[in-house]
Parts: sequence; C-alpha cells; structure tokens
Amino acid sequence: MSGGIKALLYILSFFIPIVGIIVGIIWLNDENEEKKQTGKICLIIGIVSIVLSCICWFAASLLPALFSSY
Repeated sequence: MSGGIKALLYILSFFIPIVGIIVGIIWLNDENEEKKQTGKICLIIGIVSIVLSCICWFAASLLPALFSSY
C-alpha cells in the first residue's frame, strides 16, 4: 500500500469520520499486517475527530451563555 493512499485515508478519516470508522472496522480483520495497522489508525482518527467535533460544538454552545451576562 502506497503512502499516498494511506495519507488520503487518514485525511478522509479526519474530515469524514464515518469513512475512517468503516475502513478501520473492515481492515482490522484483514490478514495483511499493513492494512490492519492502517485500519487501526483510521479508526482512531475517526473516533478522535468525532470527539473533537463534540467538544467544539459543546464549547461553541456555551460561549453565548458565558458572554451574555457581561
């Protein structure tokens, strides 16, 4: 597997987390060790992206409440 394909999958996993989760789940069960490692990283990036999105959404929803009292 080329480095360009890995980079593309990592970028897609970050910006479209469902892609990373699907690729990760499918490739974690592959016999090829390189695909298994790439799938694990895609899965982690997808999950981290979702968590960061939730944190940013929560913080953005709190900002108006924090500054409305001033």
